[in-house]
Amino acid sequence: MSSAIEQSSSQPPSPLQPVRRFAVVTGASSGIGEAVARELARRGWGTFLLARRLERLETLAKELRATAPSTPLFVDLADPGAAQSVASRILSMHGPVDALVNNAGFGIYEPFLDHSVNDHRRLMQVNYHSPLSLMRAFLPSMRDRGSGTVVNVSSMSAKMGPWGHSGYAASKAALRALTETLDAEFSPHGVRLSCLFPGIVDTPYFREPRMQQLFEKVKHRAIPAERCARAVCDLVDAPRIWRCEPGFYRMLDALCALNARLAHALVARGSRPSSLSRVRPEHSGS
Repeated sequence: MSSAIEQSSSQPPSPLQPVRRFAVVTGASSGIGEAVARELARRGWGTFLLARRLERLETLAKELRATAPSTPLFVDLADPGAAQSVASRILSMHGPVDALVNNAGFGIYEPFLDHSVNDHRRLMQVNYHSPLSLMRAFLPSMRDRGSGTVVNVSSMSAKMGPWGHSGYAASKAALRALTETLDAEFSPHGVRLSCLFPGIVDTPYFREPRMQQLFEKVKHRAIPAERCARAVCDLVDAPRIWRCEPGFYRMLDALCALNARLAHALVARGSRPSSLSRVRPEHSGS
């Protein structure tokens, strides 16, 4: 592809019925993002699907068009200028959207001293700076219209950092803080922002061979991507500042209030591999 952004050559047909609401979904080629796109279409939303794997997006968009309009767009959110460029394209071709779901992200699972500075920069670019750029692009029109929702998919790692997630946890914590402060700014204008904290979700991220050791420890707590997607879409329809999925993770806040050291010890033990060998997965959901 000649640039970081490329629209599919296939254009969406006329919808079978009027669709008044449109959402932008990042990381829509697999995992949570793909499930969110399907759930939004089921609820009658038109979608703009963003990810790197255009073929998968085109296949998904073709499926969704049986229910509602869907447009696939290639974007590499590791490129610092890509988020702004794809947002400008959407605003130019469609105008304001009603919802933005910042789901795309990736993680590195390894000791802090094995993380290079470039690793941290790339994690912050994909998991924090690109969502920030998309919000800067779409929030003004939402504010001007007096309506709109943004759902940022963070992680339970943002609440309590586990072993081997230094760059990932920091980027997701930054996204959480940004969500909360922007909701304080924009909620008086009718625009609401929500943050979702998923726990362990059964997605291709954990199917990477180098993640198997961790997944073996936590798979008993894993939930399907479809359950997480329903939580995202519920926040789109009825925003609240944050939500844990599954809900029992809220107990971590209560335990932190009683004994933060104990809470952290439990999280660390549950995430630390039995063998401290270097493990490093590829991109997840982008």
